[in-house]
Amino acid sequence: MPHPSPLRLPNRFGTVLLAAGLSLPLLPLAAPAVMAEPLKATYRVFVGGVTALDVDATLDVTGDRYRIAVSAVTGGTVGRLFTWKTESESDGRRQGDDLRPASHRQSSRFRGEPRNVTLTYGPQGDVSATVTPPPETDDREPVPPALQRGTLDPLSAVLDLLFAVGASERCDRSLPVFDGRRRYDMMFTEVGRRIVDPSRYSVFAGVARQCRVSYKPVAGYGRSGPTGRFWQRSSPADRPPVDLWLAPVAAGYPPLPVRLETDSDFGSVVVHLTSVTPPAADRRTGAAQAPIR
Repeated sequence: MPHPSPLRLPNRFGTVLLAAGLSLPLLPLAAPAVMAEPLKATYRVFVGGVTALDVDATLDVTGDRYRIAVSAVTGGTVGRLFTWKTESESDGRRQGDDLRPASHRQSSRFRGEPRNVTLTYGPQGDVSATVTPPPETDDREPVPPALQRGTLDPLSAVLDLLFAVGASERCDRSLPVFDGRRRYDMMFTEVGRRIVDPSRYSVFAGVARQCRVSYKPVAGYGRSGPTGRFWQRSSPADRPPVDLWLAPVAAGYPPLPVRLETDSDFGSVVVHLTSVTPPAADRRTGAAQAPIR
């Protein structure tokens, strides 16, 4: 059997599976707020029907400060073929209805090759980026500083969405994101209330709000077209949308991502919520859920 080609997970995969939805619990509705303990969630990612990734996420909130830590590692069949892992962390504060990131760090390693990003945010929205290897190594056009200014990191962008949904707003919004290599807009569209059926893979079943996530590329994409990476289509705009289901599954906390679905060149991608701490009273029956307006 030939050795599988390297499946380097691109930043979009990190954006959605790690930042977006998979692992980011939401800030409490009251502000300022102090959580007695961090909220932790785990997810399992299936690609083409086989286990591909296990994801762990933690949210810490003290007053108006937030810190999100997300880690993912290949598992199951994919993990036996090759090893890939990543760790991401963002911290910042809330100012009114806006999130102001202070820093974002992401590191990954694939077959011994490190890939690291550190973003530091100035008081006027300026972004200082340290990227290893440099974007030029990937044959990317650099992102001009003017397009970096006023952006969110991928984790804070999804947190912004979850905060809005927790305040009973619709999903509809467009957020500017810079991940250290690429600048794009994350566009969220309301689909509506949907039933998530019971599954032996998930701790959640019940009513959830479905949001559709798509991407508008702005800058920092490859000069030479398709690169053959995992999930990479012939053009960034051709990549399939992501459907994300959100529901209040932890008692006293606003909505969490409970399911994610999209498509890839390797088959369908499905993400299930596998645990939440602190737990709700009964997530499977929906007894701990608040109504979605």
